[in-house]
This record gives sequence, structure tokens and C-alpha cells, in this order.
Amino acid sequence: MFGLCFVYMIFSNTLSVNTPSFYPNSYSFMRLLSLFFATFLSLVNSVTLSAGVNGGKEGSPEYNARAQWLRDEKVGVFIHWNPSATIGKEISWCRTNPVYGNIGAEKYDALYKDFKGEAFNADEWITLFRESGIKYAVFVPKHHDGFAMFATKTYDYNVMKSPFGRDYIKEVSEACRKGDVRFCLYYSVLDWWNPLYSPKQGADLSGYIDKVFKPQMKELLSNYGPVGSIWFDGHWDASWTHAYAKDMEKFIRKIQPKTLLGNRLDQRYAGDPGPNCSWTGSFFNAPDAIDDYQAREVDLGKYYTERAWDSCYSLCGVNNKWSWVPPMNPVPLADIVNWLIQCIGRDGGMLLGVGPRGDGSIDPASAARMLELGAWLKINGEAVYKTRGGPWLPGTWGVSTRRGNKAYVFISKWKGTDIQLPALSMGVTSARLVGGGPATVTKTPGSITIHVDAALRKPIATIIELTLERDCMSQPVLEVPEPVNLAKGILPKVSSFWPGREKELSVTHITDGNMGTLWATEEAAREGSVSVDLGKEITISDVMLSDAPYNRTQQFSVEAQVGDTWKTLVSGTTIGGELHLNFEPVKARVFRVNILKASDTPTLTEFQIFGLPSQAAPARR
Repeated sequence: MFGLCFVYMIFSNTLSVNTPSFYPNSYSFMRLLSLFFATFLSLVNSVTLSAGVNGGKEGSPEYNARAQWLRDEKVGVFIHWNPSATIGKEISWCRTNPVYGNIGAEKYDALYKDFKGEAFNADEWITLFRESGIKYAVFVPKHHDGFAMFATKTYDYNVMKSPFGRDYIKEVSEACRKGDVRFCLYYSVLDWWNPLYSPKQGADLSGYIDKVFKPQMKELLSNYGPVGSIWFDGHWDASWTHAYAKDMEKFIRKIQPKTLLGNRLDQRYAGDPGPNCSWTGSFFNAPDAIDDYQAREVDLGKYYTERAWDSCYSLCGVNNKWSWVPPMNPVPLADIVNWLIQCIGRDGGMLLGVGPRGDGSIDPASAARMLELGAWLKINGEAVYKTRGGPWLPGTWGVSTRRGNKAYVFISKWKGTDIQLPALSMGVTSARLVGGGPATVTKTPGSITIHVDAALRKPIATIIELTLERDCMSQPVLEVPEPVNLAKGILPKVSSFWPGREKELSVTHITDGNMGTLWATEEAAREGSVSVDLGKEITISDVMLSDAPYNRTQQFSVEAQVGDTWKTLVSGTTIGGELHLNFEPVKARVFRVNILKASDTPTLTEFQIFGLPSQAAPARR
């Protein structure tokens, strides 16, 4: 996978590892190290994948028809399984890379001799996928290690020569068709086992392409039925060029013209690492670059509609655990759902990486988490499947999706009791909670306000379905103004300060937006107060408090001055590192925090008061 390529290029062939004799000597360690950092810096500036290779348009009707399934299905599974699972180390990368265990090429290349897969059952896998809400599955017939998990005639280093002795790709393809899960493939351009493949810059790969790559592509596309997409990899190696990629594209299109080809088939870098060449760190952007869909890896990027895309995430949340590498502790359901909704809100999909065990079974913890996802999708899938991102751009509040005259608002983080969104060009006729329950929408000039009772909000994401007056698919996406800290930079009034430490524990630290500074009362105090004057009356429903790192507060309240009286908005005991407090909206100019009881000298790191930028009074100090 792309995220691992840098580690390989630094360590492979530069440290004392056992590499096959057909691999050439690499550059010096310092040369590679400098290339690594240059690439890293370039990648920082290119988090979003290249969007300019197709003229900034969604494409022809023919392309849109081919890509529609990926845009509709949204949820896929990415299965990495081969003999490496028998020893519980990362597929391919543990062969010679010390970061992943470096078992040595000779030992790695012999793992297939113990590969039995005695618990493998393709139908059971597909049943699990379907019950987990999975619509398409990506399987790996060949990773960087060159071992073929299908009945290839190109060489004997394949699954049919193992004790398992069955055509894995044949069985999963047939199970997919029976189980109504779309069958897709991964394929690595690299082949670290095969002497026909050379990683040298400018190397002639025609022998490898003619004797391995093309014959294997023909086998995979001719013997296993329709293939929805191919997630290519290994395109970052110095040998691979745009010309090779275009030749392979033409070859593949003749066999299965409807198969979506991932952008990683094309040359990864505009310049390859080596003497007298540049390394840009950006995706190849020739006008004819291959870009049926963007195969992202743990990468969201921005809202992007020009090409279909998905982003893959490992179920255990660790980017170098795509195959079975115990312990494989699956992340909480909330993390998986958040990955999914962040993808679909940006008009993409999620590919969930799962590594089966050496015996071919999926471990119970992973299976259980997948079924939890399926249960969530059974309730909320109407807001996920067959939707497009928008009509509002993603923000810290959440995301949105749409289909026809329906818009779905996923609220991940409430700022106050309501959420305010810019008004669409069409009105809202009704609102409800997906999964059941009421929601109300109030129209105000230029915006709509959505209200959901606190008791009805969901722990992961609250999803509201809005029925609109007409189809909203042509509605331009709208940016949602993000609440800001209106108290930042305002000089607060405090009950006391610590004499002699006024600078170190300055009152200005309370509103400087810096979680690394704090204010303290006089040393002997066990209570204190801080008030902030916003300069004008503003409707507020959300504040944030922090008394880290000491966490001495034992009782507190937040108040607003309404007329001549102080109104208590919220109260509590401990504060801690970052405490967001929501309350019924109140219109006031001055807000106050009272520390009513503390275990030692009271401190406050931040008092933040949230509102829209348009609400802020002129800057004051």
C-alpha cells in the first residue's frame, strides 16, 4: 500500500537484509533519507488527490454510467489474505523489511508450504459481509510478494501448489455472485519475488509485462466473471511509467471495458527517485492519466465529485495492519461510522480493511464489529446508500448527503441545542429523524434551524431527513459557517490573581485560545470567578471550559447577566481538559464562570464562548 512505500525504500536493500540476487544495489542511506523527507513535505501539500486530470468535470455519460455503482454502494470490504497470515505478520512487507519483522526472503517465499486455510469458507465470508451492510468486496490475487492466490498458468508460485490447493479467487467470486456482493480485485504492479521484475529506474519491464502482468490480467478478467473495479498498487516503484500504464489500460479495456481502473495503475510520481530526476510527491497529472476512480488510503481530502472514489481504513485502525497481524483489536463502532460518514459527506465511499487469520477464518472480534456496522446501516442505510454528498459542505458539525428531493443531515457534534444551516434554493416541507422520531425545522432569513430534543440525539451521529419542495441534486453545495470563539482576545475580569506571578499566570491566558497557558487565583483561595464582556448582546448556547492540567475544580457554574440579574445556564462538578457545555440559547453581553469549590488554588486554562463570526463585536482588548 502507498502508505508503506517510504519505509520500504529506506530500509529495503540499504540495511543488511536478505534480498534476492536479482535486486540491484540501492542508493546510499542518506540519499534515500533525503528523498524520504522531500516526499513527506510534498505529500503534506497534496493531501487531496489530484483532481485536474479530467478537466474538472464529472465525465462523459459513459463514464458516469460505469461509475454509478461505486457512487451508489458506498460500503466495501478490503480483504488481504495469503500465506503471510500463517505467521501473523504484515503481507509482503515482512519479507525483508526490518520494520515489519524481516523474516528473510527465503523463509517468506516458503510460507505457502504451510498454508492450509482449513477453516476458509467463501460463502460464510460473503454472508458476514452482506449482514454487515457491505455492498462490494475487494480481494487480493497478488500482492507485492508475487504469490498468486489463484490458479495462474504464469508460474508455480501460486495457491494451487500449497496444501490449501484451491482456487481462492474462484471461490470468492462465485460466493459474491451468489450472495449479491460485487466482486472486485486488488493487484500490485510490483513483484518482489519474480526475477523478471526490476525496480531500477528506466528498467525494461516488457518481459515481466508480457509474461506475467498481461497473462495474469487476462486470467483474472476472463475466468472469474465480471470485475467491478481493480485497486492497483505498487505504481510508485522506479520502473513503472505512464506508458506502461496506458498499455495495460488498453489491454484491460478490451477484456472487460466496464471495469473501473483505480488511479494507482498510473505512474505515481511525475518524477521517480534516482540520479538526475525529480520526485514531486504528487499524483501523475497527464491529460490522459488513468483515473476511473480514486483509490485513497486513510485519506479524506476535500469534498470531491469529479471522479468516484473510496478511502480504505483498517478495521483495527492501524495503517500497517491490512492482513492478519495479531493482536487485531477492532476500533469502536463509532470510529467506523465516523470514517463512513466523513467519506460519504465528501461524495466518496469507505473500504474497510479486514485481515482473515491464517486458517481462513475471520476472528470473532472483527466479525462482531462488522455486524455492529450492519445493524447501524439497517437503521440508517437510507441516508448512506445511493446518495451523493451535499448539499452542505462538511464541517466540524457533521456532513450531509442527498438523493432526489431528500437531504440527510448527519450531526456529529452539537453546538448548542440547534444547528443552523444556510437555506437551500428550495424549501423544506418536513423533517424527521432517520430511524424514527421528530425533528423540527424553522426557517429564518437566509438559513434554516434544525432542532432535535437532547433525549433523541444519537451517541454516534444524529441523522435528520429533510423532505424538500423539489429535487436538490443540482443545488450547488453550500458552506456552513463554523462557530468561533467570540471570547478570544477579550480581557476578562477576575476575582483575584496570584501576586508576584501575574505574568506567568496572567488573566489574559483565559481567553488566548492556548491550551498550554493558564490563570490562577490568589494562592490561598478555594473559589473564584471569571467574567467576559462580549461588547454587545449575543445569543449564545455553547461554551467550553478547561482547568487542565491540575483539574482542581470540584463545583462550578456558568452564568449570563440578563438585565440586572445573573442567570445560571449550567452547573457541574469537575471540568478537566476540555468540557463543552450546551444550554438553552440566551441573549446576553456578559458571561461568567464561577468556581464554587476547588481542592487547591483554582486555575482556569480556557473560557471559550461560541458564536458565528458575524455575531462578534468589534475587536477589543
